[in-house]
Amino acid sequence: MDQRAQISIEYILLVAIILLVVLIFASIAFSENENNDVASAVQLGANNATANMVFTNTSQAPVRVTSVNMTNSSSTQYNIVIHFSGHVSNPTLVFNSIINSLNTAGFNNTSQNSTAVVVTTQKLSYIITLG
Repeated sequence: MDQRAQISIEYILLVAIILLVVLIFASIAFSENENNDVASAVQLGANNATANMVFTNTSQAPVRVTSVNMTNSSSTQYNIVIHFSGHVSNPTLVFNSIINSLNTAGFNNTSQNSTAVVVTTQKLSYIITLG
């Protein structure tokens, strides 16, 4: 009886199981990477907007982004709330800067209203508001 065929089948099964595990973890990591990219772009856009507000309006008190909170409201939607150290006098400027930052990061499917920015990707939707 030839033992070599038995060994090659075992190796094929082992490689198939390893490949399956790698693919499962890759799909999880891709989703988390997208969340991190969106959160980073949102924070960068908000930071740029607050810096521009202070530089262009000398009566504006310095404001900084204190936190960006992301919560999963459903299986396909995340809510992102940006908190500031003080009052933001021009939220439209902040939203425009966030949209510019998101576009630069490659998230081009964005929409805006007076209270939120919505970013839609292939799998998820992000609703960005100011806190």
